[in-house]
Amino acid sequence: MKKTSIITVMAALLMASAGCDKIDINNTHKPVVPMGGQKTVLIKDFTGARCVNCPEAAEYVHQLQHLMGESSIFMLSVHAGYLAQPMGNFPDFLTEVGTTWYNNHDSNPLFSVDHVDLTDGYTFNVDQIDTPVLEALSEPQLFSIVIDPTFDEESRLVSVENKFTSLGDGNGKYYVTVCLVEDSIVGWQTIPGGVDREYVFRNVFRGTLNGADGELVYNGSFHAEDDFTENCSIVLDSTYNADQCYIMTYIYDYENGKIMQTGMTKIK
Repeated sequence: MKKTSIITVMAALLMASAGCDKIDINNTHKPVVPMGGQKTVLIKDFTGARCVNCPEAAEYVHQLQHLMGESSIFMLSVHAGYLAQPMGNFPDFLTEVGTTWYNNHDSNPLFSVDHVDLTDGYTFNVDQIDTPVLEALSEPQLFSIVIDPTFDEESRLVSVENKFTSLGDGNGKYYVTVCLVEDSIVGWQTIPGGVDREYVFRNVFRGTLNGADGELVYNGSFHAEDDFTENCSIVLDSTYNADQCYIMTYIYDYENGKIMQTGMTKIK
């Protein structure tokens, strides 16, 4: 992406977010066509229900999402750290995998952009994510992802087939991580001045279907239109709302941890 394009978009973002506390995130900017390829960028938001600054940070990312296009950015809310520890009526969204990803950091909110490992320098404060997001969007799309879930109402078993198609020639060792996400959960959230008892938690990370690091899906050389698949399953917890649950899958380069593409779809 040309530097002038990045500057233009960042200027627009600053104008859009100047009064973000008064903006309805469900009815604001019309999505624009993302610059570059059709890549979806994954932002992991390491957050906590008792983190007073986390709602404003999430709002900032929502503004970026609205500006760049709804299908261009996905924000995964990973509750981890001290401020995510349940207390009283605050919800418990902690997961073992989320804690592993958080990797003993001591602050919230914390962001990573298209990266698995926080220790490699790919963690950004809320006001530092614009440029890496725009740079990631400008990268060519290397893989397409088709997610095909089936859900058995009686057993609550979710079975998933992930199909990947290479869009060009390449070589490398690629891993796939498959995540369970639940959207629109209402609960207590600390906000400036008190507690919002009807806060809507978006895209809450509930765990993975194949471990914190995922699993190897391809190793070697490949050519355009080569296909490979990955299958996994999970029994949906009885307390999760199946109508609001999603499968989110990302494929990443094992050598540097860089996420190459992200996809998501509802389980039913």
